[in-house]
Amino acid sequence: MAKPPPRTPPISYDEALERIAQLADRGQATQRSLNQAHGSILAEDIRMQRDQPPFDRATMDGYAINPLPGKADYTVIGVIHAGENHQLSPQPGEAVRIMTGSSCPPNTTVVPIERSDGGEAVVQISDAADREPGRNIAWRGEDAASGEIVVPAGSLLTPTVLAAAAMAGATDLSTWQAPPVTVCTTGDEVGGEGDAGIADSNGPLLSGLVEAFHLTHTRQHLADDADALQGVLQQAASRSGIVMTTGGVSAGNKDFVPAAATAAGYEQIVHGVAIQPGKPVLIAEHPSGAMLLGLPGNPVSVLATAHLFLPAILQLWQPGRSLGWCSCPLATDWQHRKRRRLFLPARLTADGLIPISWHGSGDLLAAAHGDGLVDLAVGADLKKGESVRFLPYAGMTAGMGIPLPGSRSETQRC
Repeated sequence: MAKPPPRTPPISYDEALERIAQLADRGQATQRSLNQAHGSILAEDIRMQRDQPPFDRATMDGYAINPLPGKADYTVIGVIHAGENHQLSPQPGEAVRIMTGSSCPPNTTVVPIERSDGGEAVVQISDAADREPGRNIAWRGEDAASGEIVVPAGSLLTPTVLAAAAMAGATDLSTWQAPPVTVCTTGDEVGGEGDAGIADSNGPLLSGLVEAFHLTHTRQHLADDADALQGVLQQAASRSGIVMTTGGVSAGNKDFVPAAATAAGYEQIVHGVAIQPGKPVLIAEHPSGAMLLGLPGNPVSVLATAHLFLPAILQLWQPGRSLGWCSCPLATDWQHRKRRRLFLPARLTADGLIPISWHGSGDLLAAAHGDGLVDLAVGADLKKGESVRFLPYAGMTAGMGIPLPGSRSETQRC
């Protein structure tokens, strides 16, 4: 088997992202209907096709009156329901009965029905404040004007974003095609019997993760066999856009992934990033355009490096896709004394982020207690309330993490 390129000193996380960004785009757009576009990434801006609201809209059930100073009794000249095209135009001292969502006649103010006597032919509005001009009306164009961008390219089409697209008048959307994914877990010890065997947590982790990214995938497990791994990597490059492996990327005598990838035709882009966890991460490109993301084997390293690098690789197919980072305050003081940039599991609480005490990159239970990863620079000495970068776990919202086992506490140490 061919030897992999010689190892070089690990590069920074930012440099690794820059190397990925410099690769050729693979984006191909396709049209999808609103009903089929959930989870896709938008390829073209969506603009308002008309003002929103498209007319001065009543926000309450009641009466649209054309007010006269000092007048409390108004003659009711008709009724307007939502969706009706009407020609009613009350003169000063007149009113129409109006329903929520209806188009308001000009020069009227809307009085909620509970602020009136409910009259049918004549309605009385006693309180002068209720008769002030321009009340309880959503004005034409106050939400968005015709031609404005309301959903920018690169947006993830979630239910609420799809609803906004529909409100803008869109029916078919231009979306980026997502690459199919092959997930290969490796290791003789995974699923093995006896005290030396370990459970396969990485397989379910990556299957769930790629599904949270709305990607289709296949998954298989491979023993530590260099020739078999080379064959699988070659086959995967022909049927997948992204190939993800776990384990076998470091310097052990069974770490076959780098050499197998080279023998299968992949060219290394990154091998070794100065981060914790996940330093040995491997990124390579096949002549077919397929990308290999070789993750370390420890489960928290898999969790972290998949979140740190998979979105950046997906941007090759889905330009403009967000990497997912946000800014949050710390809920506690924190120091990072180690020598690599740390991406530590953390919980998001009402008071801010709480980094989680862990036992290293094999401590999946601590990671599963969190809501995402907090970015801690080397030598960071942070105070409660300071803002830090936070990367939420894909497919999760705050508070969904599992409890720590009862024997453990959240006393921070790093």
